[in-house]
Amino acid sequence: MTLLGWAEKISEWANNVASLALLLMTLIVSFEVISRYFFNSPTIWAWDINVQLMVLLLMLGLSEASRKDLHVRVDVLVANLSARVKAFLDILFAPVFLFIAVMLVWSGWDYFSTSYSHLEKASTVFAPPLYPVKFFLPLGGALLILQGVLKLVRDIGILCAAGSNPDQGEAS
Repeated sequence: MTLLGWAEKISEWANNVASLALLLMTLIVSFEVISRYFFNSPTIWAWDINVQLMVLLLMLGLSEASRKDLHVRVDVLVANLSARVKAFLDILFAPVFLFIAVMLVWSGWDYFSTSYSHLEKASTVFAPPLYPVKFFLPLGGALLILQGVLKLVRDIGILCAAGSNPDQGEAS
C-alpha cells in the first residue's frame, strides 16, 4: 500500500470514530431525555460525556471534511474555474491552511500537556478527567496536516498532468 493509501486509511478510521461518537451522543441525549422527563431522574454524566464526544467528533471530523473538500470556501468565485486553476489556487493557499493546522497541533499539545500535568477534571458533579479528550486537539490538527499535505500532492499532480496535456483538467 502506498503512503497516500495509508493516509486515506487513517482518515477513514478517524471518520469512523467520529461517526461512532455522533451515534453515542445521540444515544446519550435520548437516554437523558427519557430519564429526565419520563422517570424524573436526570443523569449527572450526560452533559459532560456529550461535550467530550463533541470535541472528539469535531477534531476527527476536520480531516474528513478536508479529504472530501467540504471546508467553507467562496464557491461563486471558483465554481467555473478549470481544475488546473483551482489546483493552482489551492497550492497558493496551502501554506496558510498548513500554518493554521500546525498552530492547532502546537497549541493543542500545550493545552493537553498542561491539562495532563495537572490531571485536570471538569468542574461538574460528575467531574470526568479532561486531559484525555484534550489529546484530540493536537491529534485532529495532525490529521488535518496529513490531509493538507495529501491535497497539496494531488494539486501538484493536477498541475503537472494538466501542463503536459492542455485539454486535461478543464472544467466540464
